[in-house]
Amino acid sequence: MKKKLLLATGVFAGFLVGCGPPMANNDPPPVEKPQEPAFEAKVAAVGDGIKGRSLEDANGKGNILSQPFVTLFRFEEKAAFELKVVPALNLFYASEGRYPKSHEEFMEKIIKFNGIKLPELPKGRVYRYHPDDNQLWVEPEAPPADKPADKVIQPQ
Repeated sequence: MKKKLLLATGVFAGFLVGCGPPMANNDPPPVEKPQEPAFEAKVAAVGDGIKGRSLEDANGKGNILSQPFVTLFRFEEKAAFELKVVPALNLFYASEGRYPKSHEEFMEKIIKFNGIKLPELPKGRVYRYHPDDNQLWVEPEAPPADKPADKVIQPQ
């Protein structure tokens, strides 16, 4: 008797599910990722690295699960720029009496010599040291036409 009752219940449930109107596709339409605006050169800062960007929303915040990782990646960037590059640049100035004269000298004597690992940048962007203001910048890969092209060295 129990088997017949279970069989009848299963058939009835199958009938209800199978005889309804065809289900509409309720999947949301694919969201197109907005085009990133043209990138302008700026001083290298926290948030320039690519690591952790996929975990952020449009406001640069993560959700309850991803925010700890976003925070970790941003801290690593802050450590690289503020706790490693700036002191190394100040030590270079203290020992040489001057700041690096070129991007190549900066990369060789500051970044490579001190073993600093700069955050990986999104495609099409590079680091470039500006000796006129003694700061590391993030710039588009192709230099503007009105500015002479320096030899760009990507950190390893």
